[in-house]
Amino acid sequence: MIAEIISVGNELLIGKTVNTNAAWLARKLTILGFNVKRITVVPDDEDSIVSEVKASIGRGSKLIVMTGGLGPTFDDKTSESLAKALGRRWVINEEAYRMVKLKYERKGLPLTEHRVKMAKMPENAKPIPNPTGTAPGIYIEHGNTIIIALPGVPSEMKEMFEKYVEPKLKNLVKNRYFVESKIIVKGIPESTIAPIIDKVVKSEPLVYVKSHPKGLELEKPVIELHLYTSDSSREAALERLRKVKELLRKEILNFTGEFIEE
Repeated sequence: MIAEIISVGNELLIGKTVNTNAAWLARKLTILGFNVKRITVVPDDEDSIVSEVKASIGRGSKLIVMTGGLGPTFDDKTSESLAKALGRRWVINEEAYRMVKLKYERKGLPLTEHRVKMAKMPENAKPIPNPTGTAPGIYIEHGNTIIIALPGVPSEMKEMFEKYVEPKLKNLVKNRYFVESKIIVKGIPESTIAPIIDKVVKSEPLVYVKSHPKGLELEKPVIELHLYTSDSSREAALERLRKVKELLRKEILNFTGEFIEE
């Protein structure tokens, strides 16, 4: 279950906005059981968005999650670009139109051309309700790929994902369990631990071990080891993780260091 995340927005590329959406989504998708292979940031530019969507589909991604560029302004180009990338007409989605119309009617505001734009989607797409904002999200099945486009506003994106997207995705990764663990190693430099990690990972390649130095390499080294794995059985995943932790513990305790499980 390969997944990719495409973040759209000039503000991300100029450093004005930190891309917290991508980190949040990557974590969510990983826990669900997806293998997030790539996170890409592209500008509010049709050619760039079209090119990246096509490339992601070409890489065989089962899931593409996009954020940003669904609003009413001239530089909100995600929906139209997505239609072009998929070779579909960009049309007013009747269900999305009703969603947008209701939002503005409740505020006593007219449905202008720019507001109607938020109801336009690639043909045969399904709108994702936006409880707090105005622009609906987009859900499309294209061949073997599912494409989901969500607003860039973090609060809107998160609520829409958890309420409407996550339940759908859980059906794709039934019986897939993601488990993780953290180990703190004190008193041993990361360069000393590196070959130990290599050895352990070669013996159990289904467990990913990532080291994060928190102290000073040659002064007071403190290393966080994060371990991840997934399996169709939660018990099997936990047992695999337990074996790797025990291998790490035995190897690390050959040195004069402290091994703390959290």
